[in-house]
Amino acid sequence: MLYAVGLGPGDKKLLTLKAVEVIKEVEEVIVPGKMAYELIKDIKNSRIVEFQMGKGSDVAKNLAKEIVEKKNDVAFCCLGDPMLYSTFHHLYREVLRLDPNYDVEIVPGITSVSSALAKAKVFVERGMLITTPEFKKPDVVVVMKAKNPREIGERLVSEGFRNFWFLERLFMEEERTERELPEKADYFSIVVAKL
Repeated sequence: MLYAVGLGPGDKKLLTLKAVEVIKEVEEVIVPGKMAYELIKDIKNSRIVEFQMGKGSDVAKNLAKEIVEKKNDVAFCCLGDPMLYSTFHHLYREVLRLDPNYDVEIVPGITSVSSALAKAKVFVERGMLITTPEFKKPDVVVVMKAKNPREIGERLVSEGFRNFWFLERLFMEEERTERELPEKADYFSIVVAKL
């Protein structure tokens, strides 16, 4: 199994319990740089695999081949969260290209976005845009408190979005995830849309 483990913003005290548990249990830990290595070196020795700018997909191809062939339990540990502007997406795509049924689990980490908001003491009360300096049209939209998922989906279709995920009560006992958007949902619901 391949685990993608988010290490958070860089403070060891902000590692999640799940992240530490996975790092301790896997056979091998791989990190994409010295900062991630330093963050977890007291938990478990790890191997640094540098993802140089512009060459991330080449490195990922070699690493994916190695992971799929070995079939070990491996944790790829990156700063922040694996799903938000991380090097992990290169590796994920290559592993699934080699073996579409390969077992991958994502262990989320505290994001730089939530960390920045906490440090600045800025509360998000209406809406928030997360982007890069290019300010391009987003390819992913996340709608929180999605009590009317189908209606939200219809609005997003008019903006060009075609792929949807509905997630309710994440990591709770009543967790529900599906691709169809229901008519109604509770307060702890999220709609994710991708172009």
